[in-house]
Amino acid sequence: MGLVIILILLAVFVGALAQRITGMGFALVSGPFLVLLIDPLAGVVLVNLCGFTSSVIVLWRTYREVNWKLAGGLILAATVGTVPGALLAVLMPAHALEVFIGAIVIVSLTSSLILNRYARPVSRNAGTVVAAGLASGVMNASAGVGGPALSAFALLTRWEQRTFAATIQPVFVVMAASSVIMKLVFDRDAWPVLDGSTWLLILGALVGGQVLGEWLSKIIPVHAARTGMLVLAFLGGFLTIGRGIGVM
Repeated sequence: MGLVIILILLAVFVGALAQRITGMGFALVSGPFLVLLIDPLAGVVLVNLCGFTSSVIVLWRTYREVNWKLAGGLILAATVGTVPGALLAVLMPAHALEVFIGAIVIVSLTSSLILNRYARPVSRNAGTVVAAGLASGVMNASAGVGGPALSAFALLTRWEQRTFAATIQPVFVVMAASSVIMKLVFDRDAWPVLDGSTWLLILGALVGGQVLGEWLSKIIPVHAARTGMLVLAFLGGFLTIGRGIGVM
């Protein structure tokens, strides 16, 4: 097994671990590293595919706590947003896409930290739902990172964490599927070129991360897991920008 495959599996495993413990974070943790390891556009597609699978697994355990009415509104807006997002990803040169993905990760994380500390609450209405869904869809299809927009929406509307973590799973499932489909519509070569055994290993890494995350979620405080997720996501974002501008 080559080093690149091992690193891909490690990125997927840690991303699945983060998502099971915190409710989100797969793309933030895994996305920048997967983009570094394979072609940027194919890397985003792989992030979307893994995010889809990971969210299905989480949804299977949390569907009873989903606010389906709110999820439906977010899904409709996010699906619309995947169209311009996928087109943007396909049209960008590889180096520019790497810089864009890294910048999206860093700006999104920084904004979330600022919002968490200083933002005043806003009402949860049709306008804020549509805005959050659209932003998430565009970011998910273009950079593989749709979670920060939804996280910001949750922070601003004071959405309780447990219900939020459950409700965004069906949003991620539909949004990821739409993101993959739209990128393949615009560019048939966007599909990651990996052999069958590698796909099976990636699925195993996803399931393994979820299983370990299920156990760790009972003993590791959520804030500690989020801190680790932020460190890895910032590191991946800066590394991706570095390669995009030719530093690496």
